[in-house]
Amino acid sequence: MKTGKKDILLLITAVCMLCTTTVWAQVNISGKPGLIYIPSADILKDGTFLAGYNFNPAGYAFKYNKTNSESIAYVHLAVLPRLEININLLNANGPIAFKRRGIGDRQLDVKYGVLLETAKRPSVAVILSAPFGADNSLITQALVATKHKALTKSIELAITAGIGSPYAIGRKGNTNNILADFQLLNKRDSAYRYLLGPFGGVNINFNRKGGVMAEWDSQHLNVGAYATLFKHLNLQAGLINGKQLTFGAAYTTNLLRTYSPIRNQQPKYEDGGETDDEPVTAYQQPLEGLSDYENLTIDSSGFRVSYEQRLYRNPFVGLIKLARSLTPKGVDEFVPLFQGVPVARYRLGETVETRLLSRKERANYAQTHPFDGRNYKFDFRLQPEFIAQFGFRERVVESKTNLLLQSQLFLSRGLVLNWGVLLPIVNHLDNQALNVRPAPTFVNQFLALNDRNFMSLSAGLFYNDQYGFNAQYRHGDVRKNWSFGVESSLTGFYFFPQNGFYYEKLQQLMLLADVAYRIPKRDITIKVSGGQYLDKDRGARLDLIRQMGNVEVGFFATQTRNGTTGGFNFAIPLGPGRIVQSQRVRLRTTEEFRWEYMYTRGYNIASRYRTGYQLDALLRQYHHSYFQNQYR
Repeated sequence: MKTGKKDILLLITAVCMLCTTTVWAQVNISGKPGLIYIPSADILKDGTFLAGYNFNPAGYAFKYNKTNSESIAYVHLAVLPRLEININLLNANGPIAFKRRGIGDRQLDVKYGVLLETAKRPSVAVILSAPFGADNSLITQALVATKHKALTKSIELAITAGIGSPYAIGRKGNTNNILADFQLLNKRDSAYRYLLGPFGGVNINFNRKGGVMAEWDSQHLNVGAYATLFKHLNLQAGLINGKQLTFGAAYTTNLLRTYSPIRNQQPKYEDGGETDDEPVTAYQQPLEGLSDYENLTIDSSGFRVSYEQRLYRNPFVGLIKLARSLTPKGVDEFVPLFQGVPVARYRLGETVETRLLSRKERANYAQTHPFDGRNYKFDFRLQPEFIAQFGFRERVVESKTNLLLQSQLFLSRGLVLNWGVLLPIVNHLDNQALNVRPAPTFVNQFLALNDRNFMSLSAGLFYNDQYGFNAQYRHGDVRKNWSFGVESSLTGFYFFPQNGFYYEKLQQLMLLADVAYRIPKRDITIKVSGGQYLDKDRGARLDLIRQMGNVEVGFFATQTRNGTTGGFNFAIPLGPGRIVQSQRVRLRTTEEFRWEYMYTRGYNIASRYRTGYQLDALLRQYHHSYFQNQYR
């Protein structure tokens, strides 16, 4: 296995460590709820995430039939009730002809639950493979139904039946436009006719801890068994056509998590009202049980606390833990800070109450809370950096992996210096030497202009080898659904050779604008953006983003002068969090790892770089609905 493929599997493993809620799911060869080869119509609970691996024998291989066995890695997510997304990657095991080398079959499937199961009817689902792939082997265009029947208190029978279409739509080749070059495919022309015609099977489950299966996959009769260990790990094996063995493992969890309300009585906010800050009494760090928090102060009335936390990607986790400690002491209002700047006010009772901070209130806060950098720890965080793209036949995955030791120096309210050291691990992406060098180093000023207008100003050495200046503005009320913003920057290329520092002149002008709408019930953001990206590439991008507890998952499509493509991204926390901590110093893992995959490579489509944070991503973390949906 190439190093790049190992990196992808390690990335999947990291995502799998986000264990929150016990769930159970039996999956088929491509990672969908099902039996051995065939899918079922079982509808996963909203927020269910699973990832895993399956081995497929050579005699029944889908793409490398009769020549090579296959490895299939996958992730599967219930992005909404009834709507599930599956992404799978199929590769050959062992040597293959040079002309057949590549990253493997990349396939995206969508499953929609047309009908939910009732006492009298089965669940019914339709599964469709996206037509953007070229030469995919696990194409699924199927209608399937599943019915469950309790045989005893601990034994359940599930019967599945469906039909797969012999036709599908795909692309002739990989180009810079995923919406072009389509063709009608006939599965009868394939070496292995996956899900072509009627299929069905039975699954007998014993106390949700294991079971046995038998299926007709439209070509062969297969039997298998599975077991669930530690409530999350599913191990399975099957015999294909009575001749060859298939096996696999899947890890399943649920990303959505809620916290029980704090049962206290507190006055609710009145719209439009303002309350001036009282003189402040500051608790000296560390306060018992609250050493994870910084710049923590409680006003003299004892009812309001302002604080900053850098441990948790999800700010509501920090808020609820603080509330459970201080609410019994009479504190009922919480003001989270970002780089020393108040974001908004929150009260926790039966529900979450959210109130904006006016310009006058912010001025009062600045007067009564003088900035003091000594209120912050020397906080060091370990940040992995993984950059990858699909390469050529000599190396099908080109990747670069680094480990960054980063920290922040608080200079004044809202103004921080981000700095650190980069430790290279492997580089099969470019000609950058494996030399220890400075991590991205830049200053950032976060500004709250009033209750709903914010700015982020940055200058220095950014990620993705760009240096220069970046300015972001956003109009966003954390209680409302609409927001909009603009981003502008002037940057140039830089890198650190073995000795010295190389840079080019500032010549990359980027100017983008966006408008976003939030669907509060599901914490979904629909964002349309456009303008000029790097390399003078102009176009637009559509993002669909869902916040799911501690995790954020997004899908996007973009069309520019350089081409049309799509992909997905995610942001996750990385454990274990705090590693070592004293009163003044802390070493931890980063609160967020963010990664994006784009289907098409090599055309510089909608290219951009990263600063420390994107303003819209930061503010939606403090949105009222995001907090409320976790507080039930």
